Amino acid sequence: MAKVAGRAPRRSRTQWRSLIERGERSPLGIGAFCRGEGVSTASFYSWRKRLRESTPEEGSASGAAPAPAFVHLGALGATDGGPGRWDIELALGDGVVLRVRRA
Repeated sequence: MAKVAGRAPRRSRTQWRSLIERGERSPLGIGAFCRGEGVSTASFYSWRKRLRESTPEEGSASGAAPAPAFVHLGALGATDGGPGRWDIELALGDGVVLRVRRA
């Protein structure tokens, strides 16, 4: 990784994820591991928290796979091309649900 004079190298999310996984498996303490990698412990813990918050834990309490970011619903109408009834329900989080219906 190229180093800019006077600055620590910039790492991608993938590089941080790899570094954190190695640090957690390392027999060294986090402090010694970070010194060896040229990373501050504050950055290590900050990135670990950021990545954990953005990535659902495997084997979470629900056990369900995370919802896809986009679900294609296809055409909203009757299969014969005429007007049809449809219901769409979106769970927006914090108990907020958006319902759109066509009768």
